[in-house]
Amino acid sequence: MVKKHIKLDRMNRRILSELQSNARISNNDLSEVIGLSPSACLQRVKALEDSGFIIGYAMVTNVDKLCVNVKAYAHFTLKSNTYQHCSVFEKGIRKYAEVVDCLKVNGSIDYIAFMMCSTIEDFNRVCNDMMQDTLGIEKINSHFVLDTVKWFGGYPLETLEWKAQED
Repeated sequence: MVKKHIKLDRMNRRILSELQSNARISNNDLSEVIGLSPSACLQRVKALEDSGFIIGYAMVTNVDKLCVNVKAYAHFTLKSNTYQHCSVFEKGIRKYAEVVDCLKVNGSIDYIAFMMCSTIEDFNRVCNDMMQDTLGIEKINSHFVLDTVKWFGGYPLETLEWKAQED
């Protein structure tokens, strides 16, 4: 699919903010909040999707109510951080379902991953598997989550500088 270019005017920004806070809002309700007709609102949402500004809609579960779990942030240091070694790590880390999120960072470590397992023993097994895999990991330091103070509730679109500006 070819991504089409659209301008992120005030209306499109409001649509993105509203959908981020409530992806289940009906088009009629969204159009009312934004101040557009339902058909104009739907056209804008479709254009935002086609342009790649909206890449999906997700349901968020309360995993603590559903599953026994241990959450941890794992800091990965690679044996070498050349482009080739990083590519091998990035491709290989994707196969571990326990890795929820993984970010390449600067500083004394190379990557930070948010991981979730059923037990500390499972976490240890996954880390051992990763060390024995061909990912090129030199060291893993982990930090277990004791309590969730604030969870991801969307990006702070209202406070970030937008790349595409209004005309």
